[in-house]
Parts: sequence; structure tokens; C-alpha cells
Amino acid sequence: MKVAEDKPFHFKQFEVHQMRSAMKVGTDGVLLAAWANVESATHILDVGTGTGVIALICAQRNSCATIEAIEIDAGSAQDARENFAVSTWNVRLRLHEGDFLKIASGEKFNLIISNPPYFSDSLRAINPSRNAARHDDSLPASAFMLKAFELLSADGRIAVIFPKAQLERWSHEASRFEFFPERICHVFTLPWKDSSRVMVEYTHRHALEPKMESVLIEKNPGVWSDAYKELVRDYFIKLSPREV
Repeated sequence: MKVAEDKPFHFKQFEVHQMRSAMKVGTDGVLLAAWANVESATHILDVGTGTGVIALICAQRNSCATIEAIEIDAGSAQDARENFAVSTWNVRLRLHEGDFLKIASGEKFNLIISNPPYFSDSLRAINPSRNAARHDDSLPASAFMLKAFELLSADGRIAVIFPKAQLERWSHEASRFEFFPERICHVFTLPWKDSSRVMVEYTHRHALEPKMESVLIEKNPGVWSDAYKELVRDYFIKLSPREV
């Protein structure tokens, strides 16, 4: 039997080992971590951290914050734990293996960030760990928002990324707990395509209109847009289509 080879993903200031992880490093997590407002946060929670890449980018961007991360999949949690341990920011990174919905914390977070599972009725993969990472059976939007309401400080924010088609559902569930979109960023893969993903920051501030933003990933196939390169330039060593 051939043993799987561990090929770490190298970023400018850290590396990510992902041999055991259900979901590998991808564009969604990096985009969200690079876009979210992390500068003013002192206590961050990364929900469903996977390899730990979102937490690591948050630690790179904010030199003062304590970042806690939770992951329910054992293999992914082991990768994240090791990635945190060898990083420059290991004293500020804490990994919890378990269910986000069962967290009991006496402290409040002022940023909860997540690339959550969001598929509800789509075809399942063969790998059960990958299913858990992609499908929202165990973490639907309603349960996520209820738990976030319990754990977030009054002036805190939630930053999430999901398919555009899920925006109405997530925002409806958020509004039940008086979370409202403050920033919405549509992610376009190519200029002639509709947005494929949406990044949203929810807060308790009910703005008349959220700040609308957009980012284009490729201006032509294989040619990154200037906006995308600017957003991720502090993290990727090189911007090759095979690397994101």
C-alpha cells in the first residue's frame, strides 16, 4: 500500500501540512482571512479551522490577538495543531478538537470567523470527513448563529464565506439574533461570470445599507486580477493557478 506523501503548502510566513485534513488549503479560506476586519480584534474564534490556515493568517495580520480554533474532524485537528505549533505565533494560537455547538466559554470573542459547511441537499462524497466539512448537517446556519450569539461580545462581528445562493438563508438566520450585514463582498472568478461566493461581516449594528464590495480573482483564465493579487500578496509566495 502506498503511503500518502505530506506535501506542505508554503506561505510567505508559515507553512501548512494537510495530509490528514478533510479539506485542503483553498481560495475561500485564504480570501476570507485576508478580507475580514481582524485588526481591532483581541480574541478571535475560527470555527471549523481545517488545516488552520484562516487562524494562521489572522495571527499574521493581527500581532496582538489571541486566536482560538475549533475543528471536529480528528485528522484535520491534528494537522492544525501541528501547523500552529511550528508557526511564529504558536503562543497566541490554541486548537480545540470538538464540536463548535458544544463550546462552553466564560470569555467572549470579538470576532468569529468561519468558512462553514454550507451544502444542504447536494450529492455526498465517498469520504465521510469531506462530507462533514462541506455539508451543513451538523452545523446549519441557524445553529451557527445561535451559538455565535452566545459567544460573541456585544460589539463583535461574524465573518463568513459561502455560495451566493446561500446569502438570503444565512442573513435570515442572522437577523433572528439581531445580526445584520455590515459588509458584503461578492467574489467573481472571471469577469463574464456571476459571483460564485459571497463574504459577509455581520454585526449588531443595523446599517441602512451594508457596504458593498467585490473582488475579481482572474481577469482572464490563468491571469490574476490586480485586486486579488493585492488582497493576498502578503501570504502567497507565488500566485500560480495550481496553488490556490
